[in-house]
Amino acid sequence: MALRVGVCLSVYVLVLVSGAPALADEGEVYTALKQGVLFARAGLRMSEKEPRIGGPAPGGMSYHVETDVPQLKINLFGVGVHTSRAAAEEVAKGMIRSMSMGEDVYVNQPGPYGDIGDERHVWTGGGDGGGSLVFLRQNISVVFSWSGENARALALARRIDELIRTDREVAPRGAFAPTPEIVAPGVSAQASKKARLTITPEFRGLGERADLRITVLAPDRLSKVSETTMDGRSPPDIVVRGPRADSLSDTVRKRRPDEDGRFIVHIPDKVGPAKLTMIVATPDNVIVTKEFTVNVTE
Repeated sequence: MALRVGVCLSVYVLVLVSGAPALADEGEVYTALKQGVLFARAGLRMSEKEPRIGGPAPGGMSYHVETDVPQLKINLFGVGVHTSRAAAEEVAKGMIRSMSMGEDVYVNQPGPYGDIGDERHVWTGGGDGGGSLVFLRQNISVVFSWSGENARALALARRIDELIRTDREVAPRGAFAPTPEIVAPGVSAQASKKARLTITPEFRGLGERADLRITVLAPDRLSKVSETTMDGRSPPDIVVRGPRADSLSDTVRKRRPDEDGRFIVHIPDKVGPAKLTMIVATPDNVIVTKEFTVNVTE
């Protein structure tokens, strides 16, 4: 789903380019991002809407946040803590591809936004119509879009980046031990179309299974095949979309994975090889992904 700001974006700033200084993965990395602390110290608050994997941040957690800053509305906000800088860069590339660009291109290095993150990609509208931003700070990715005064939004971005860099209660540093990963998605190599498969994925270094969010994306990487909530339950009446425009609505499992060890995956309705992606997020926004293929049959 592309990020849409609802304005004609006319300035485009890119510093995710070849030749940018590489950051080594050796040594300490960010091992978590405590969103509650971050929001409190950045002057943000969560709305009552449930955060989700993906959405405007296909490689991270998407939160609905509000701010009391005058003339500024946060439309979309997402963060992700990745296991390496390389993983963060891949996620940033995907987010950039999903975002709308303005007609005019302005490339500057470091440019007027060179102090936001160690790499950044910014769209702003003419005047103060709003904009969108993706930036990286080592192995953390941040994406958000706004309506209203650009200077206030970019000041907020700088504040978020500062908190990540300097406040260890917001973003602890250290080493993953072991490195978080999806060992196996637990999905069979072949399944009939529209099937609902009960699976038990295998994880390492992600903590308690009941605390995880799990989603599987369909081949277009935009349609959710299934997702659990933060406490491990699947929301009722979730809309399950296949690789085509049509969709089906179903009521899925409401019991916790630690109660029955199950997770239900919905198979797309198009016959043939389906490349699916499992994404898992911890309560501290650590994100891991694994691609796998299911041969869908009649």
